[in-house]
Amino acid sequence: MRLARIDAPEMRTNVAYRERQAKHARAVSRKFCPDGSTITITITTAKQNRDQYARYIAEVTYNNTNISDYLIDKGVAKLWKP
Repeated sequence: MRLARIDAPEMRTNVAYRERQAKHARAVSRKFCPDGSTITITITTAKQNRDQYARYIAEVTYNNTNISDYLIDKGVAKLWKP
């Protein structure tokens, strides 16, 4: 599953600074929505709602805040532009 509308650093990389960016983005996500939190995941099963690797693209909310919007606001992800 991928978060909708964002481009965030990938954890699987051979580039040290990109790995640091990815770990920072993950830390920001975990601080916002700690393990064990109740979240809402909204996906549709339409084919156009999957990425190039057939992963579902989802909107995820926690405490009525969309995590994609939160990550963009914190500067650890960018708005995805196809």
